[in-house]
Amino acid sequence: MGGKKAKTVERNDHRLLCSDVLTEVFHRLPARTLASCRLVCKSWMSELTDPHFVHEHLKRSQQKLLLFANDKANDRSLAMVLADDTGATYQLTRPMASRSLFVHNSCNGLLCLGDSTGAVQLLNPTTGESATLPMPMYTAGSSQFSSCNWHCLGFCPSTKEHKVVHFYLGAHFDSFNVCCEIFTIGDKSWRQIGSFHGAPTDRGVHVNGAVYYLTKFRYIASSRINCLNLESENFDVMMLPPRKSYGGHCSLAELEGKLCLLVVEGGHDNPPRTMDILMLDSGDKTTWTHRYHISLPWLMPSCYFTPKHTLFHEGKIWVQLLARNLYCYDPSSSSTELKMACPESEFPFSTHTFIESIVPLRKDYFIKQIQ
Repeated sequence: MGGKKAKTVERNDHRLLCSDVLTEVFHRLPARTLASCRLVCKSWMSELTDPHFVHEHLKRSQQKLLLFANDKANDRSLAMVLADDTGATYQLTRPMASRSLFVHNSCNGLLCLGDSTGAVQLLNPTTGESATLPMPMYTAGSSQFSSCNWHCLGFCPSTKEHKVVHFYLGAHFDSFNVCCEIFTIGDKSWRQIGSFHGAPTDRGVHVNGAVYYLTKFRYIASSRINCLNLESENFDVMMLPPRKSYGGHCSLAELEGKLCLLVVEGGHDNPPRTMDILMLDSGDKTTWTHRYHISLPWLMPSCYFTPKHTLFHEGKIWVQLLARNLYCYDPSSSSTELKMACPESEFPFSTHTFIESIVPLRKDYFIKQIQ
């Protein structure tokens, strides 16, 4: 009897070892492969949709660049990933929609999509899963070009919740009263959480559990950055760092996991020639460090450069100019110039930081408590 029990324990240990080895193999596979592995059997599906595994795999994933475009000729939206610095791309599962969409932002492999009606859709282009959210309380005039009416998908590390933030102007448009509502993925409705004052000038950016919003860059004495903490859902205000001149245009971006302020010198009559990148210290939230000084390419005088869609990928800084051109700056090189990285695209696109993931969009997933 003793020998039989010993054999039983040995077989169970073998099963446990195989399970641990398989999990480790899964951790090392790319998300696109795991999306197919989920269809093999029920046990693999259970393992690959477990919240703890999904987030552990997410932490090991590498950041890439996503090019999102609308091919109006064929009435479809395309999600393409930049494979390397040669300009090669591969296409992900396209959004299941016949209308033109645009991307508000990307977080944990999920895209927050919008359209001209104000509708909000979440998409995981790696797995092809999508989910349409209830209509926000306020949708009038919603547009990808409207800096005072936009959505931002964020993730709260402490609660493991994904939240969509919606900013829009209040009833009195001349008061610059910006209202805010939040939708927690897994809930059934939007929640209004308050408002703040400021003339919106930027679409905002999500960094480490907070959403940042730039206001009033034209009047430097009152310029500030509004911050929404996704855990407490409270607002805070930060002033812009001291600087001799803010003569051009400012915007916010996330580089190397930190909030950055992009400052372009120049204007309509004086074409911009340089861009400075200042990075916020994540500790005290008050110290800004000048990290990069970049020379911009010669553009037509009529083209007013806006430094949006500035991203960090594989040690390089990628900047989208106009609607069809992608440029790259290598900090390790001796040159400070921004150089063309890809041939001009056949249709306009937007560029976003992206991580391929297997984060599901099923409602029951978000309801689970992630240990």
